[in-house]
This record gives sequence, C-alpha cells and structure tokens, in this order.
Amino acid sequence: MRTRTLVVLLGILLAGCATPEPFDLEPERGPSVRESRYGFVVRFPTDRAEPEPAERARLEAFLAGLPAEGRYEAIVFGHADERGSDAYNLALSRRRARYVAEILRRRGIDRVELATAAFGERRPLDPGRDETAWARNRRVEVEIRHWVVDAPACAGRDRAPALHGQRLVPELGCATLANLVEMVADPADLAEGRALGPADGVREAEAVQRYRTDKVKPLIVERGGP
Repeated sequence: MRTRTLVVLLGILLAGCATPEPFDLEPERGPSVRESRYGFVVRFPTDRAEPEPAERARLEAFLAGLPAEGRYEAIVFGHADERGSDAYNLALSRRRARYVAEILRRRGIDRVELATAAFGERRPLDPGRDETAWARNRRVEVEIRHWVVDAPACAGRDRAPALHGQRLVPELGCATLANLVEMVADPADLAEGRALGPADGVREAEAVQRYRTDKVKPLIVERGGP
C-alpha cells in the first residue's frame, strides 16, 4: 500500500515538473510609416514672377490630387532663363519661388522651404539658346514629401486571456502604440528625427542651483476673465 502511494505521489510531482509548452508569441507590430514623394514643375512667362492662369490651374489641379491625409513637407527651387543679368535673374527666380510657396501654404502644406539660394540661370534644364529652351528654363521646381502613419491593428489583443488558455501572454503595448499614432503632431517625426535646437547650459545649471538652495521661482499664474 505504501509503495503504491509513493508511486502515485512521484507521478504527480513529475507531472508538475513537466516542461511547459512554449508561449505562442507574435512579434509586436509598431506603427507603420509610409513615405511618398511628388514632383511638379511650374512654367513662367518671360520676365514675370506669376504663371499664366492656365499654368496656375495646372498647379492647383496637381495639389488637389494629393492624398487628403498625412503630413507634407515641400521645397521649391526658382529658376530663370539666361537672358538678363545674374543679379536680376536671381531676384526674379526668388520671386517665382515665393509665389509658388505661398500657393502651397494656402493649400495646407505648412512646412514649405525655399531653396537656400535661387538658381537664376545657373542650372538650365535645356542648354539650348532659343525660345523653346528659354521657356523650359523659366520654371519653379516643387519637391513634396508626404508621410502617412498606420496604427497597429490591436483588435483586443491587449486583453489578458483566460488563465488556463493556450496563449498566456498577450501582445503587450499595442494600444500604447496606437495611441502614439493618434497623439503625434507630425507623422514625419516617426520616420526621421529632427535636429535638436540650441541649448542654454548656463540657464539649466542655474535652475538646478535654485532648486538645491530652495530659491525656486514661483510660477506665474495667468488669470483670465473680464
């Protein structure tokens, strides 16, 4: 009898020490950032900083065809043909670039950068020296980058399963990543970081010293109302 009891207890202990089945873990899926690029060329009449109405309508149609959602960043480059002085052509190409940049901003593209320097006649698209070549070189080139962020599809994955279920560990953090996508102001920041702004080390050190010596400046409370 005692031997049978020992055998039963030993079997129970061995069953409890059995190797557990591995968890069915899925790789955590973070937000997906998709980037697209678009290009457009705006033509200009001779010695003018505004395009013809038909060319303006062509630009507007291009902008209207861009995806409605997402974040945009644009850079514009102004050019002129070879006629005229270098200084005059540079000034004219700058005015052309500013004109196009203002149209982009009105269309909701907030981050529009003018080229560091307008190119004037320095980068001709057509090396010819006739009216056809000059017409091609009087232009503004527009480069647009577009970002869209897709949130991970959680579908209730953060809910803990039953204690004795097959999958003991849920896909943790999915809801947090989905919330991040909703809260971020600029989807481009999830694709590439920004350069850090200037830091004032002296100011920060003085703030730490005030804290250590109990000389913290009180917060300024702004009161509204009439």
